[in-house]
This record gives sequence, structure tokens and C-alpha cells, in this order.
Amino acid sequence: MKRSMLLVLAAATLAGCGANEVDSVETLELASEVFSISLISRGELRAAESTPIQPPPGSRNPRTIEWLAPNYGWVREGEVVARFDISDAELRARQAGLEIDKVDLQVLGKERELERQLSELGNQLDLVEIEKLMADTFTIDNELAYSRFEIIDAMRDKALLEYKSGHFEGKKDNYSDLQNAEVAVLNAQRSTQESQYQEHKSLLDQFEVRAPHDGFFVYEKTWWGQQVDVGTTVFPANKIASIPNLGKMEAVLYVLETEAVGLAMGQEVTVNIDAFPGRPLSGKVSTISATAAPIERENPVKYFTVTVGLDQSDPEWITPDAAVTAEIHITRIAETIAVPNQAVFQDEEGDWVLVRDGGKLVRQAVELGVRGANRSQVLNGLQAGDEIALFPPEREDA
Repeated sequence: MKRSMLLVLAAATLAGCGANEVDSVETLELASEVFSISLISRGELRAAESTPIQPPPGSRNPRTIEWLAPNYGWVREGEVVARFDISDAELRARQAGLEIDKVDLQVLGKERELERQLSELGNQLDLVEIEKLMADTFTIDNELAYSRFEIIDAMRDKALLEYKSGHFEGKKDNYSDLQNAEVAVLNAQRSTQESQYQEHKSLLDQFEVRAPHDGFFVYEKTWWGQQVDVGTTVFPANKIASIPNLGKMEAVLYVLETEAVGLAMGQEVTVNIDAFPGRPLSGKVSTISATAAPIERENPVKYFTVTVGLDQSDPEWITPDAAVTAEIHITRIAETIAVPNQAVFQDEEGDWVLVRDGGKLVRQAVELGVRGANRSQVLNGLQAGDEIALFPPEREDA
């Protein structure tokens, strides 16, 4: 609606409103100049290269940080920089040790029970062997001397002894197989407890982290921006801190998704550390995140993460996590004509402006190039020295 009103006013102007129409509007004399489009964003500094500090290897269990070296403090190689709580590991290691001892006692009991059973079976087998020997000694040489029933009883006794001998031998094998199966189950339980014991013992043996080399100790942040600190629970692969290489720094900027038009790799950036506003740093865009994402846990607004490699480094004042404000130079064109967007009008015939011609304003078609939020480049239709109206003149009968 507003645009239509402007077009109506401009049309009225073009129809002719007298010699005073130029005096009724604010005009701008054009000159060839540098035309630039930039994007302001905020972020922080970090080291482009750093040595990660992680929990000691050897355990899959999460650990709770009990102590950390001071954030941004200077540490030396071999110095303890982190310590983990081991109270739970001590308790679980004792429990696993008790379970191992319990299983060992059960295995010993099984072995002694088997020895007892085999000993009893051995005694019974010995008696059977004696009886078999006696039966073999008692032979019926003259069948006519014994009754038929005596002969049958003697044969039955011998067969029974053979059966008893085989039965006892079978029981020995059954006892051994059963005992071996039960011991195997106990050994499997012991293996599980032994594994748990070693797992917790590794936590006890490796509950400290030492600095791999000299440098500043910087706490890590989670993906939602929360800083790792004492009491944080971390997993083996988690990064809890780092020792940055301060000789190579970069800025991490957060650009609103709606403002990222024209953002590209290699664009020049001017970075100002908030604490040192009069000492700007230069750099270039090195990476841009593939997608926009929230940077605050409770805020759904999405940002592109832009990394800027800095040309300077100085550990005395260019330090990690320093808050920065940066100007990303999206476009920079030397010696061109640019006009304020408010002075450009548009209809079905295209873009045009109002140019001063003596005491009148006349319509002039223009071809626009790069367009910014406030100003746009003019490729054709205007030249240096032209004077354009910033607004259409008001009608006398308005």
C-alpha cells in the first residue's frame, strides 16, 4: 500500500508540479565510490589447534570430575590437571572381589564334594572287586555235587557283581561330568566378576590426567554452551578441556539464518575483541556450517557457525574464549555508483529513480547490480554528478 502511494506521488511529480518541485524534496548528488555490504555478528575466539584432554582410557564407564586445574591457568608437562571421583569404583571393586572369593569357595566346595563322592564309589568298587574275586575262587567243578538252585544262585551272584561294578563306574563318570558342568558355570560367573573387577580397578589405577605439554588449560563446553566443571559426568571419549596452541587463533562467529545471504568462503573479516576495541584483527572465512542450528538450549533461533582464520596471534591479549564482534565483508566494489534503496522505485516496467533535470524531476530507468539491506549498486542509468530524489515530492493539494 505504501509502495503504491509512493508510485502515485511520483507519477504526479512526473506530470509536472511547477518549478518548485525540486525544492520540495531532499536530493542526493551521486559520486563514484566504494560500495560494500557487510554483516555484523558476534562470537568468541579459540585456538585453531589444541591438544584435547580426555578421561584416561581403559574403562567404558562414565566418570565424575572431582577436581580440575584452574580454567585458563598455566600448566606444565606432567602436572596433574584433572582428577576423577573413585568412591563408587572402590565400592564396586570390593563387591566384585567378594563375589570372586565367593565363587572360588563354591568351586573348592564342589571339588571336595566330588573327591568325597569318588572316594565312596572307590570303596564300593573295591568291595565289589573282592566279592568278584571270591566268586571266581568259588568254582563249581562237579555240578553233580551241588543242587540246581545253588548253581543258579552262584551264577546270579557273579552277574550281579559285574552289574554293580559297571554301575559304580558309570556313577563315577556321571559325578565327574556333573561336577565339571557346575564348575564351568561357576567359572563363567567368576570371569564376569573378574571383568567387572578389572574395569573398576582401572578406574582406581587411572583416576588422574596429566598435562601432555606446557600451556594454558582451557575448560571445554558442551554443544549447548555449558562449561565442563567439577561435578560434571563425562564418558571416555568426551573432551573435558584442551591446551590450545596460542600461535594460531581463529574466531567462531554465529550468523543469524535470516542474515546469511551472500555469506561465502574466503570473505574478508574484521574482528574486534570486546576488551580491546581499538585493536582490530583481520582474517578470512575458513568454514561455514552446512546447516543453521540453535546455539542456546532454550532458544529456537538458528544460526550458521562461521569460522574465521585470524592473520595475527599474540598470547598477551589474543586469548581463547574472548568475546568478539566481527564485520564480515560480503561484497566490496571499488569505483561504482550506489543509491539508497529508498530512492529506487519499481513498477511493471522495472526499476527507476527520479533525477533532477533543471528545476524538474524526471523518471530515469536504472539497472541494479548487487543489492544490500540499505543501498544498491547501479550498473546502468546513472553517473557521477547526477542528483536524485530520496523521496517523491509531495503534491500541492495533498
